[in-house]
Amino acid sequence: MNKIRGLMSIAITIVFLLSVFSTAEAAKRVPVASEKDPVVFVHGFTGSSSSFDNMKQWLVSQGWASNYLYAIQYSDTTGSSIDNAYELQSFVKNVLRQTKASKVDIVAHSMGGLSTRYYVKYLEGAQKVDDVVTLGSPHHGTTSSYFGLWTEGAREMVPGSAFLNDLNSVDETPNGSDTTSAIQYTSIYSSADTVINPYTSSIIDGAENVEISGVSHSGLLTDSSVRPLIQTGLEDGGKNTN
Repeated sequence: MNKIRGLMSIAITIVFLLSVFSTAEAAKRVPVASEKDPVVFVHGFTGSSSSFDNMKQWLVSQGWASNYLYAIQYSDTTGSSIDNAYELQSFVKNVLRQTKASKVDIVAHSMGGLSTRYYVKYLEGAQKVDDVVTLGSPHHGTTSSYFGLWTEGAREMVPGSAFLNDLNSVDETPNGSDTTSAIQYTSIYSSADTVINPYTSSIIDGAENVEISGVSHSGLLTDSSVRPLIQTGLEDGGKNTN
């Protein structure tokens, strides 16, 4: 009887050790959500938060937790990028409160890149942002904005506007307040983009500027060739050489 009890004790010990080992190995293989920053998606002129639904699904397939992906819906989709930046500031605060993270990454399409950069340069973005990825953003304006001059958002996107001159003054890629980790910027743009004219307006001094071809302005949100470039930018693949 004592021998049987001894054998059972040994067997239980082995099972326990195997369980501990398996759990430890699983922990090594499965990425923890906190290893990635929450991602905030910012739409453009007349855009919508739903524009990023497909991108969210793809990032989940690449290891992002679904509850780490947030898309803002601006109250005025043709309004001032300055007003939008204040809305973005409140939105990011809520995301950080919900996720308990210290910083977010931002993916911005079109005019959303302008409100994002204003938020980083003049509001709390300097403390709250790690990576910025813009898609077809008119960082230096676009002539297509002349077709919407009754809106404040379009007037700000006129090449040479006071808003753009101010936004691009001194440093187009502000470093932020964390001296140990500069904000990394990636600007992805397409030579086939007929909305941003000239398409080279998307180039940001000091950023990782990635030119592609054959993808339309709206296609930057869904094209499969763009997604790996976005992922690289979200994984600290951008630049900040200023």
